[in-house]
Amino acid sequence: MSRTSRTVTVTALIAGALLSAAAVPATAHEDRHHHRGVEIGQIQFDAPGPDRFSNRSVNGEYFTVVNTSRRPVQLRDYTVSDGSRTYRFDRLRLRGGEEVVVRTGFGRDQRLLRFQDSDRHIYSNFRGGLVLRDRGGASVDRCFWNWRDGGHTGC
Repeated sequence: MSRTSRTVTVTALIAGALLSAAAVPATAHEDRHHHRGVEIGQIQFDAPGPDRFSNRSVNGEYFTVVNTSRRPVQLRDYTVSDGSRTYRFDRLRLRGGEEVVVRTGFGRDQRLLRFQDSDRHIYSNFRGGLVLRDRGGASVDRCFWNWRDGGHTGC
């Protein structure tokens, strides 16, 4: 093989590798193949104001799950876990474009507002993450935060 042919071949291989690398997202978070369009929308991991044991303060923590598709999704037995505590959805049909808010404290569950019934804050104000799993236990989405996010992160 001539020097020119080798140079052209190497250049083509490098160009192909660069194009392949550009097609792969930089982080796994960007590579979210949303399972039926369901994902974690946002997390308020640090309740506004000082952390107190009042229900109002505890309910300042929440996460959302959003259906980004146009089709309804049944969330029954889907779970959201931070590694030590797991929230399991009961029967909830989330229509296309809808979002359900899950607050940490006590309250009366409504269709798009749910409560975990905890009497204390459960998310770290410094760093953590949530994993959304379908009823079969497969990971659907994940979202991570740290203190630099200022208490709230969009996923």
